[in-house]
Amino acid sequence: MALRSSSRTPRRDANSPPLTSQGGSSDWTKADAARKMEEAVEHLLAKLEKEGVEIDDKIASVVDDGIARIKAEAVRKNNEPMRLHIPDMIVVVVGSISLGFLLGFEFYANAIRRNLKKGRRD
Repeated sequence: MALRSSSRTPRRDANSPPLTSQGGSSDWTKADAARKMEEAVEHLLAKLEKEGVEIDDKIASVVDDGIARIKAEAVRKNNEPMRLHIPDMIVVVVGSISLGFLLGFEFYANAIRRNLKKGRRD
């Protein structure tokens, strides 16, 4: 069977849930993601064996093909150029300019008020 490779991680019990990440994206390195995927596959195989399913070469090749398809999809999505969302960008630009204008106007109005107050005191 192609999926059974000797690895540093011990085989997990069939009753234990698959590992999940509880941290943010900074916790996910490529090696960590690959290790977690391998552990999830081992967990699936252990569950199948516990239920009495005999894992032969045909099932192993189906699982290997599925993993390869998932990896290819992830690589394709990561290499896909980022699409610009023009309407979203326009909203952000107009909002930033408006906010800057309003804050500048407020600052200038306060400066004028201070100068007028100083002029009345003198």
